[in-house]
Amino acid sequence: MPVSHTRDTAGPLTRSLADCVLLDSVVTDDPPGSDIVSLTGLRLGVPRAHFWEALDTQAERLMADVLGRLRDSGVVLIEADIADVGRLDSEAGLPIAFYETVADLNAYLSGRGLPLDYEQLVAQCAGADVKELLQSLHGDAAIPEQAYRYAMDVLRPELQARYRDYFAQHDVDGVVFQTTPLPAAPVGNDETVLLNGEQVPTFFTFIRNTSPGSVAGIPGISLPASQTDAGLPLGIEIDAAPNSDARLLSIAQAIESVLPKMPPPRL
Repeated sequence: MPVSHTRDTAGPLTRSLADCVLLDSVVTDDPPGSDIVSLTGLRLGVPRAHFWEALDTQAERLMADVLGRLRDSGVVLIEADIADVGRLDSEAGLPIAFYETVADLNAYLSGRGLPLDYEQLVAQCAGADVKELLQSLHGDAAIPEQAYRYAMDVLRPELQARYRDYFAQHDVDGVVFQTTPLPAAPVGNDETVLLNGEQVPTFFTFIRNTSPGSVAGIPGISLPASQTDAGLPLGIEIDAAPNSDARLLSIAQAIESVLPKMPPPRL
């Protein structure tokens, strides 16, 4: 079901990178790539601003160990920030997603002959937090088309240019960061979640690091990389230049080989 046609991309969840490569080849109808990537000399950017700020303290320490593993394996880590990435993501991402939600859901319902429109669907939402959010996107509080057009025509291209310049200027194959600023929160933390002793918005905190790549439309992949003392998994993400999906999968396979093997989640 579409929510935002500009931002939404279905991504596979697989047990290994080999499975991910296989599934990607089925989805794209391209044979699996044969590119073998050596970690020695591989250049990855580490944008500390935005992506590495306000992280869970234990997770941040564990992710520093992961970066150490990459460095010890020959990866060249380039400490450089992506200019204005947080601001551009914030100013472009939400207007795009929230404006398109109403139009895309209405088109989806109408195209399948369902006797519902957006308002009727929202009225039947069981989750109070989801219902409140969807209601806020319609009526007087809706995103104006002018704001949407500005986000699509000005802000998003500017964010894409920032990424393009970053990859070219620093000659990196990708950027690396902690997938989420904190480990998974207990069920029921729908509105806010505790991060280093402070209550912060749950949804926007968890999507903070993955959102810029989504808005820019670049490929990204998250790998299981560590585990907290409580047994909660932590991921490391690599985002790459536009249309470099096959290269990114090869890079991820090389990185996977030096990451610790994660035990099955505890139930």
